[in-house]
Amino acid sequence: MRVLAVVTAAAALTCLVTGRLQAQPAEAAFLERFRGTWQGGGTVRRSIDPSPWNVRCVLSGVPGPNSISMQGTCTGALIVQRQIGAELAFDPRARVYRGVYIGARVGPASLAGTRGGDVVALTITWPAPVAGDTRAYLTIHNRGDGTLRIVTEDNLVPGGPTQQTSNLLLQRR
Repeated sequence: MRVLAVVTAAAALTCLVTGRLQAQPAEAAFLERFRGTWQGGGTVRRSIDPSPWNVRCVLSGVPGPNSISMQGTCTGALIVQRQIGAELAFDPRARVYRGVYIGARVGPASLAGTRGGDVVALTITWPAPVAGDTRAYLTIHNRGDGTLRIVTEDNLVPGGPTQQTSNLLLQRR
């Protein structure tokens, strides 16, 4: 009985010190929010075109225990279609999401970031410079109500300010 009390006290102290005493929502439950087919659209800005393009997108989400795969297409100007997708895995020990984004002209990009509530904030690292650098930012917001917002921010001019480059709003179908 004394050993159990010591182990329980040590576990509680460890949780208190690491900030994990308060239960976090299960990542599997959060990732389950992405399951299914998503449709919608928004705007995308490219560095070579100062005005945003209106796009329509269809994505399919398949969650795993600690991962999510989202694949689909976005179409703009009725003639331009691009395959897009992301593979994200959650590392429960580091409490970090890591993965790959597919859809950029420069090739697959790495993703890394964390979740706070309903939002996953990720840094995109491009495999080659885009607008003069290799970094951009991706925010994925899923409140669990069947609405998914995906926003990217980057500089469109080398050394310029970071600004919104895409804003997509999708609904689960």
